[in-house]
Amino acid sequence: MIFFAYGKIGLILLKFLFKNFRLDIKAVVLIKSDKEIVKFAKKKISRNNIIFWSKSSILDKKLLYFKPEKFFLLWWPFILKKKLLRIPKNGTINIHPSYLPYFKGKDPNFWAILNRGPYGVSIHNVNTKIDSGKIIFRKKINKIDSTIDGKKLYNINLTELVKLFKNKYKFLRTKKLNGPKLMNKKTKIYKRKDMVKESKISLNKTYKAEYLINLLRAKNFPPNNGVTFKKNNKTYSINIKIKEVD
Repeated sequence: MIFFAYGKIGLILLKFLFKNFRLDIKAVVLIKSDKEIVKFAKKKISRNNIIFWSKSSILDKKLLYFKPEKFFLLWWPFILKKKLLRIPKNGTINIHPSYLPYFKGKDPNFWAILNRGPYGVSIHNVNTKIDSGKIIFRKKINKIDSTIDGKKLYNINLTELVKLFKNKYKFLRTKKLNGPKLMNKKTKIYKRKDMVKESKISLNKTYKAEYLINLLRAKNFPPNNGVTFKKNNKTYSINIKIKEVD
């Protein structure tokens, strides 16, 4: 298998794989600027088995050389084009911090709060549409109350996603995944600009109180500016803190 790994979650899962399934790792694909994960990989694997991400045909050739059974995307920030998805014999698997098919794409924690759930994490097959391949596993997250803002939900999602992957990897690593997979019905795929647009309050517009509270919770995510509004040609931001009281 070839593992595309990035960031904190990619590093946590790579450490898990090197410790428990070392022989599964034919190669890893990393981003050069991701210094911590690159440093770790260089200690654990031959440099010939470390591939740095690029958009050139050289990447294709390097991946083809290993004749991989599967690709795993471990918090991978880039979209794999069709020509790359054709390389692994038994497909590509991705992890996603939402309860698919809800909240595909960017900022699922924001949209889950704004839409009052469902909350959860998923593992799915990858196709040419973002977060739209068949769902292999998913787990609901319950007990999300009004004290949980966008940042807290983000961290909860990451914790649960790591747990789900670790618990299910023995199954995911098999050559062909037998058993039913959930159809991933067509739903909106969100982009970052959608969150930015939704986070601007118009002072001339009427909002339901619960929607406005949820919007403030969802965007309460440093280093973002929170929810913004304009008045007298000046832009203001709002961040809130919600706590339960007796």
